[in-house]
Amino acid sequence: MTVTALPPAQLLPREDDELVAAIIAALAGAAELPLDEPASRELLHRHAAEISDAAREVSETMRNWATHVPWDTLASLDTEVGTAFFAQRSAAVHLDLAEMLEPAHLSQVADIDEEYALDKNSYDFFRPAGPDLLSRTEDFHGWVRARQATGTWPYSRTLEQAALTEASISDESGRQTRGINFASQDYLSFNTHPAIREAAGRAMRDYGVHSAGSAMAVGNTSLSRGLEEALADLVGLPHITLFPTGWGAGFGSVVGLVRQSDHVLVDKLAHACLQQGARAATRNVRRFDHLSVDSVRAKLADIRAHDTRNGILVITDGLFSVDADYPDIVALQNLCHEFGATLLVDVAHDLGAMGPGGTGVIGMQGMLGKVDLVMGAFSKSFASNGGFLACGSAAVKQTVKMFGGSHMFSNALSPMQTAIVTESTRIIRSPEGDELRGRLFDAVHALREELTGRGLTCMGSPSPIVPLLIGNEKLARTACRLVFDRGVLASMAEFPVVPTGSARFRLQVQAHHTPEQARIAAGIIQESIAASRRHLDSAFGSGAR
Repeated sequence: MTVTALPPAQLLPREDDELVAAIIAALAGAAELPLDEPASRELLHRHAAEISDAAREVSETMRNWATHVPWDTLASLDTEVGTAFFAQRSAAVHLDLAEMLEPAHLSQVADIDEEYALDKNSYDFFRPAGPDLLSRTEDFHGWVRARQATGTWPYSRTLEQAALTEASISDESGRQTRGINFASQDYLSFNTHPAIREAAGRAMRDYGVHSAGSAMAVGNTSLSRGLEEALADLVGLPHITLFPTGWGAGFGSVVGLVRQSDHVLVDKLAHACLQQGARAATRNVRRFDHLSVDSVRAKLADIRAHDTRNGILVITDGLFSVDADYPDIVALQNLCHEFGATLLVDVAHDLGAMGPGGTGVIGMQGMLGKVDLVMGAFSKSFASNGGFLACGSAAVKQTVKMFGGSHMFSNALSPMQTAIVTESTRIIRSPEGDELRGRLFDAVHALREELTGRGLTCMGSPSPIVPLLIGNEKLARTACRLVFDRGVLASMAEFPVVPTGSARFRLQVQAHHTPEQARIAAGIIQESIAASRRHLDSAFGSGAR
């Protein structure tokens, strides 16, 4: 009987995974050697030879698949080249090969809380089922707790000190961070302005800390009349109605004027207070395409084709808060005149911070004093809570005061808030206001350039709002967590604030931000997004692109 001898095992071709394992083992052995000691040279040479041999045997299929691994360099290792390789590149190659041999998503168990936190949207909990109004909130609460536990819940954070260009904050789970602050709405850096603080102190001294009631009762002071006059000069309309919050100004303006048989056309991205005010006032609400004059014209024509008796209110923002773009106000006002409709423009984000003399987008488009209704909030450029409605008619003012519930049934602005907004308005209209707006836009341009220079996508036009598009919600939530941990304070907008798949950071710039802060923040944001992609790849086996 003839016995054919088997070839020695070491002569059999090695499989790719075996070769990769051999390279990893050699790299690990070399990494433990002190390269500057002569005694290590022999061992280093041996490891280099093992790596070279394995790299030469790797299949063409492996080379084509793993093109990020420098196979040819590995295969050409000799003592001199090998020394340089081990000193400079071996650690990165080691990581690449380790991931190929055993992908992290196979070795790493995904955090169940994190998976739940990232997979759901708030809309999933918007229509809970069951007769018990209280207990059916538990599912939503469970999702919020999962997001809090995984650091992906960006809401209800708490400032530990004044909201300057740097600030300390904590989240609802108690995590604290200090960093560059692009999350506060203080566009002109009025928070620490000495004249505004002095005005606040003077008002408290002269009038106390509290408004004594609704503005329709005895809540107003003589400071209120001064503020109304200052705002009337700023927006070019003579009649001002004050509200204790910006949200109340939007909601109260709409419900004060619109009745059930009237119609409302509202830009689909307009502020929530206006959308909710429209739905509270009438069932005849239609949303038009964002910024589309043609869409408004078509809807106005359709309404007037069958209803010439009732009113139509057309609503838009001056500057949109999550897209940083603005409408053609001239065209919209002309359309409203053509169809017997009324235009309301919400200037919450642009008044004070943009336009000639701080007159916002309305001033930029030459429409000062020419818009039917102008509504605004004080919380962005005027250093206070509160809001207003401006109009050209005393009758409109009296009607909104009586029937806009948030004016009639809320306590008025406090004396201190009234004084702060009055002093802010004075500065906005002064040469100092022009200087602050100049500094603000220097900071805006610096941040947008730093972000776009890193390949990131800034949306809209230059304004105090810099929306940074991320897209995927999982990626945005994970990046938001890392940005917080690494010292940048940034708000994140996701569904339902923006459509699904278009999550973004909303960075809000202040006049006192510096180019250096923009550079540092942009670098941290870029690195956090890249790290988040790697984390999602490894933890869940599918990246968010």
